[in-house]
Parts: sequence; structure tokens; C-alpha cells
Amino acid sequence: MKKAMTLFASVSLGFLISACGGPELEDADGSTLTTAEQAICEGYAPGAVCTFKCTSTSDWTFVGGVAYGQCQSVANRICGRTAYGACWSR
Repeated sequence: MKKAMTLFASVSLGFLISACGGPELEDADGSTLTTAEQAICEGYAPGAVCTFKCTSTSDWTFVGGVAYGQCQSVANRICGRTAYGACWSR
């Protein structure tokens, strides 16, 4: 019975977290990335890489070793302009 309650609590917490949007994303403008593109954005966690697109039609670029909170500025610097979108991927 205790295992079932633990499993139920874990699943319930998982649904609650996903319903609240999960980890916060760092991006240029929350409305810039399409829903399909946001699937690549998983939020910051140890080992995450800065992921960005310079334009809506460019490929995704991945850069490791970026400090938390610096993904957007690194993306802007590499793009030479405001990046179309930047976020953290694992």
C-alpha cells in the first residue's frame, strides 16, 4: 500500500509540474519559438547547453559552458544581432 501511495504521489507531482510549464526557459521573446521548436528547450539543469537560432530559418546551434542566465547574451553575441530564440537543452 505504501509503494502505491508513493507512486501516486510521484505521478501527481509530475503532472502538477508539467501543468505549470516545467522549468523556466530563457528565450529572447516567449512568443518567438513555435510549440514544435519549444520541444528542444528543456530548461536549465546541470549539464544543459545553450541552444539558439539566429533567425527563424537558421539551424539550431548548441554551445556548452555557458553560465546560467547568459544564454541569450551569448546567442546575441554569436549571431551579431538579437537571436530569434535561445533556451537551455539537455
